[in-house]
Amino acid sequence: MGDPAGISAEITVKAWSSRSTAKIPAFIFFGSEELLHRRANLIDCKIKTKKIEEAEIDLAEDIFKECIPVFDIPIEKEIVGQYSEQNDQNIMKSILMAYGSIKSGQTSAIVTNPVNKNSLLYDGVKFSGQTELCAHLCQSKNPVMLMMSDALKIVPLTRHIPISAVSQSINKSLLVNTVKVINDDLKEYFNISQPRIVVTGLNPHAGDNGLIGNEEINVIDPVITELQREKFNIHGPASADSLFGASNPDYDIVICMYHDQALIPIKTISNFSAINITLGIDIIRTSPDHGTAYQIAKKAIADPSSLIKSLIIADRMALRNARS
Repeated sequence: MGDPAGISAEITVKAWSSRSTAKIPAFIFFGSEELLHRRANLIDCKIKTKKIEEAEIDLAEDIFKECIPVFDIPIEKEIVGQYSEQNDQNIMKSILMAYGSIKSGQTSAIVTNPVNKNSLLYDGVKFSGQTELCAHLCQSKNPVMLMMSDALKIVPLTRHIPISAVSQSINKSLLVNTVKVINDDLKEYFNISQPRIVVTGLNPHAGDNGLIGNEEINVIDPVITELQREKFNIHGPASADSLFGASNPDYDIVICMYHDQALIPIKTISNFSAINITLGIDIIRTSPDHGTAYQIAKKAIADPSSLIKSLIIADRMALRNARS
C-alpha cells in the first residue's frame, strides 16, 4: 500500500490503467480499497476494484484484467501530503500480509510502495528502511540494496546511516559478504554468468595512495586482492568522481561506499527508470526508487514509471527463480 498520504495509491492506479500498453504482470494491492478510489477520483481516472480474501489470491490474475484485486486493509482517513502516525499500523499490516502471501506460495514477489521511515516499527524495532525490514522478516544477515536501471546497476555498501558512521562501518566482512551476494544473485536473477564488479574508494580520488585517507589501503584494496585470488571478476578501488562518465562501461555493477555516493549517479543518469531491489533475502522484493513525494501528492502529476518497472522486473525475477 505504501503511505496513504503520499503518491503510492496514485502510481498504483496509473500503473493498473496502463496494464495493457506497458504489459504489466497481474498484481494484488494489499491496502485500502477506498484509498484507491479516492486517488482515482483525484486524478480523474476510472478504475474498478474487487475485494479478495486470502483463499481467493489465486484468482487475482483473472480478476486483474478488469479490476484491481484488493486485499482490503482499511485505514484511517489520510491527510494528503502530510505524514501522520495514525496509519502506521495499517501500513505495516499491508507489508506483513503481502510477505505472508509469498511465504505461503500464493504470490511470487513483493513490490513495496514508498513509505515514511517513521512507519517502519515492527517487533519493537524502528527500521531505517524497507530493505532492513525485509531482511529482518527473512532473517537475512547480509541484505544488499541494488539500485538498477537500463544504464546502471549500483549498490551502496552502507545504507541508511550518518556520514560520520560510514568509515567505521566499512570492514572486510561487510565487503566480502556483499560481493558474494551480488555475484550469486546476478547469476541467478539476471543471467550474468561472470559478473564484472567494480568497487569505489571512500575518499576523494580513492584516497590518492594514502594522502586523503587510509580506508582504501587498509580495507578496500586488500579485500579486492583476496577476492581476485578466489576468481571473482572484481576491480578497484576506483575514484567515484570519474567512474560514471563512460558510455560503455567495462563493468556490470558498481559497489559504492555509502548511500549518496551510489544514489546520486543513478538518479541523475536514470531518473524514473531506476528501481530498488533487495538481494540476499529469500524472497523477491522490488520497489520504486523514489519516496512518498508528499509535496506533489495533491497535484495528480506523479510519474508511475518506476513502479511499473518494479512490477515488470519482479515478475522476470520470479520467472527465472521458478525455472531454476
